[in-house]
Amino acid sequence: MAVNMNDSRFQAVEEEKKAALNNVNNMYNNMISSNDKFYQDQVNLVKDYENTQKDIQQQQTDFTIEKINQQKDQAKQDYTKEQKASYVDYQKQSNQYGANAEAMAARGLNYTGYAESSEVSMYNTYQNRYATAREVYNRAVLNYDNSIKEAQLANNSALAEISFNSMKQQLELALEGFQYKNTLLQAQLNAQNETEDRYYNRWHDVLEQINTENALAEQIRQFNANLAFEKEQFNWQKQQAAIENAQQERIIKAQSSSGGSSSSGSSSSSSSKKSSSSSSSSKS
Repeated sequence: MAVNMNDSRFQAVEEEKKAALNNVNNMYNNMISSNDKFYQDQVNLVKDYENTQKDIQQQQTDFTIEKINQQKDQAKQDYTKEQKASYVDYQKQSNQYGANAEAMAARGLNYTGYAESSEVSMYNTYQNRYATAREVYNRAVLNYDNSIKEAQLANNSALAEISFNSMKQQLELALEGFQYKNTLLQAQLNAQNETEDRYYNRWHDVLEQINTENALAEQIRQFNANLAFEKEQFNWQKQQAAIENAQQERIIKAQSSSGGSSSSGSSSSSSSKKSSSSSSSSKS
């Protein structure tokens, strides 16, 4: 007997398998989604920490450069003061109405070679003070500019190191998350295969059950068919026996009604008739 593949039991196994696979996939998909979110959150924390460290480093560098610029401004102010002070001192010393001029006049040195030499000396002193102040200022500016450049380079180096460490951590987290995600995907695939195998076995159990039922039904059908055939044979044989009995009864009645003969000829004739009747009945 052919198996009915539309049997409701097959459909029930398929529906249960679909539900089981949906449960497996939903569970692992949620785990994978949670895994992705967890590692992305970790990466975001690393990025936030990187930005914070860069801000702190930049603020420190900006503050260092700000202090250097303040020192540069102070050096410029000191230079300007020294420049003004040297000029003021020169003006005081060279003033013809000043104390120095009066002292020279009291000694009768005005308009002499000594006076001119003194004027030159005062001017040279002024120029030397001016040049020295400018040289000190220029050296200070150069040192401050170098310090700013060093701070900027150090800042760039520190920022680069912060970025490198951050990227390294992000890559490590990404790799770890990728590996764990692959583990989950493999586990999901294994769970799907196990579910498929489990319900494949159940499907075959149903198929075996149906085959067993079909075999039993065939046995019952054959038994019933044989029983019906035997019953039919029995009825036919019974019917034939009834016919033969009826014929025998008719013969006996016929003989009884004829009165029977006592002569041997009659007996012989009667025996012959009986034999003929029996033979005829047997043939019937």
